[in-house]
Amino acid sequence: MKKLLIFASFVFLLAGCNSKTDSTPTSSADTRPADTRPADTLNYAFKASYSSDLTVPGNPVNAQKVLQVWKMFETARIEAMKPYFADTVIYDDASGMRFHGPSTDLLAYAKKDIEDLDSLRFDISTWHNTHVNDKNEDWVNIWSTERRYPKKGMPDTMLIQENWKVKEGKVVYFDQFKARLPK
Repeated sequence: MKKLLIFASFVFLLAGCNSKTDSTPTSSADTRPADTRPADTLNYAFKASYSSDLTVPGNPVNAQKVLQVWKMFETARIEAMKPYFADTVIYDDASGMRFHGPSTDLLAYAKKDIEDLDSLRFDISTWHNTHVNDKNEDWVNIWSTERRYPKKGMPDTMLIQENWKVKEGKVVYFDQFKARLPK
C-alpha cells in the first residue's frame, strides 16, 4: 500500500511538472474566461422594441458614479455633480417634461428643484448596471423610495425608478418614473 501511494505521488508530480508548452503566444485578452452563458434559443411572446441582448452586470464604475450623483442631489451639492455629466444631457422626468441641453442648465434646474426642500432622503431598494450588447451602451437602473420634506407644506413619499445612460464615463441621458406608495 505504501509503495502504491509513493508511485501515485510520483505520477502526479511528473504530470504537474510537464514542460510541454503551447507555441501560440497569448495576450491578456486571451486570459479572460470564455462566455459560458448558454445561447438563448427560447421563443418569447414579445420582442423587445429596444433590445434584449444584455450583459448584467455591466461596468460597476458606472453605478458608482450614478449613485454618487444621487447622493450629491440628496445632500444639495448640485455644483459637485458637474464632472459626472456630459456637456449635453437629455432628461425625461416623471411628469412628462423633457430637458435637452447643456448640463449647466440641467444643474440649475436641479438646484431650483431642491431649494424649497428642508431635506430629501433616498432609500435605495436596488440598482444594477447593464451593458446593451447590440447597441454598445451602458445603463444604470435604480429603484428607490424618495422622501421629500418641503420647507412649507406636507412631506411627500414616492416610489421612483430611474434609468441612466453613461457614455465614456459621463451621464448623457436619464429618465424617471414615479408612483405613489400603496395605501
